Amino acid sequence: MNDMQTITGTVWAVFGHRFAIDGKEGRILADLGPKGAEVIAIAHGDTVTITGEPKPSEIKVTLITLKDGTVCEIAWPPKLHTEKANQTPADPAAVLAAVKAEGYAVAGEPRRKPKHFEIVGAKDGIRHEIHVELYGKIRTAKPLAA
Repeated sequence: MNDMQTITGTVWAVFGHRFAIDGKEGRILADLGPKGAEVIAIAHGDTVTITGEPKPSEIKVTLITLKDGTVCEIAWPPKLHTEKANQTPADPAAVLAAVKAEGYAVAGEPRRKPKHFEIVGAKDGIRHEIHVELYGKIRTAKPLAA
């Protein structure tokens, strides 16, 4: 996990659950997340102090303090598929086994994507594109056009 960063500045733009602040570090994009935006209202011109995890393009805010002293903690949900993927290496054999266990006739090899595999399989006479987590759990199966 990256180090936390604290920044104080003035809100100069709001974009849904994201907002931009202008402080001594320059202009920075901050993300409250949809749940965070439900519990605290940010408006243009507000002075805020944020603490959060810096990402390449923004800061994921975990604590925000408004000029009037209002403080709000923001809890980010864990990314389960990423945590499970980090615990278990990507396993094409597990992907094939999971797809076959669900009754699909597999057509071809699993194609690796950054966070999942894709594979084509047929079930009940219908071909599907199947997305499978790196550790072998089926995420989605969508029918392909004939």
